[in-house]
Amino acid sequence: MEQSIQKNVGTIKWLHVIFGIGLLISFFLPWVKWNETSVAGFDMPAGNFFTKSVAEFGPANPFPQLDFTFYIFWLIPVLIIVSLFLVFTNKRNNFPSFVAGALSLALVTVFYLFTKIIISFGIGTDVFQMLQLPSYIAVITAIGFILTASVANQWVKKIAWLFLGPVIAFSAFKFGEKKVMAETYQTTDNVKADYTISAVEMLNEFVKSDSLANVKYREKIVIVNGTASQVEKKNDSTTNIRFDDPEGSYIVFSFEKDQYELVKDINPGDEVSLKGSCSGSIYSEILETIQISFKRSTLNKNKN
Repeated sequence: MEQSIQKNVGTIKWLHVIFGIGLLISFFLPWVKWNETSVAGFDMPAGNFFTKSVAEFGPANPFPQLDFTFYIFWLIPVLIIVSLFLVFTNKRNNFPSFVAGALSLALVTVFYLFTKIIISFGIGTDVFQMLQLPSYIAVITAIGFILTASVANQWVKKIAWLFLGPVIAFSAFKFGEKKVMAETYQTTDNVKADYTISAVEMLNEFVKSDSLANVKYREKIVIVNGTASQVEKKNDSTTNIRFDDPEGSYIVFSFEKDQYELVKDINPGDEVSLKGSCSGSIYSEILETIQISFKRSTLNKNKN
């Protein structure tokens, strides 16, 4: 009887090791593919997740001031390694395994929900096809890592950890999505500007150091004065107004439908004063140019 128990303990131990190694490897492999853009699990804490989404499709992190919170997902590989070390030193502690598994499931949940948003932009049709094999491996191994974290039949605790990550991720994501949707139609008409600058000066700042300029301007309300280079009008719908520099970099203000009447008569070459919330910049390594985007845009009626 005792020999049988020890055999079961040994089996669970090695299953735990296998699940841990599988989860660790999957973390560094592509979890999703948006068109030709592959995004790995580690891209979230590495800061590449939203960079790639902005570069390809436009959707950005709704809480850029909380970017640092995504570093928590670096705990996944760290805690897996800690857990495996404890296994091999016969100092089993199930807490690192529970947290690593829960964080992994939370991260997969974020990838799934964000990919559904990408589909709404016309990229792909089936979220389950866009999710890559390593993401499914991550789910299976994360579940296995939690369930084999202890030999004892702590089923209530294990099930709680299984649901904890996805529930928190889903709730936080939906809250962020609601915030973004609320801001989509909220212009900066009555919001005091943090900065007033010419288009030439802003472009020069970003070209000189886009990282420093992003820290300064991202999610700030900015008034930009200059000569409109390009005006893209969609009848009674959205309008984009650009300020270009000779090297190909540009600032683009996106106006929603309710602002159309204010900007419909603006043409390339007109001197304009625009106000909006800066979404930050995207650097194209191929073209060696910078795109600076603004949302919640409006015409600055009190030019200054």
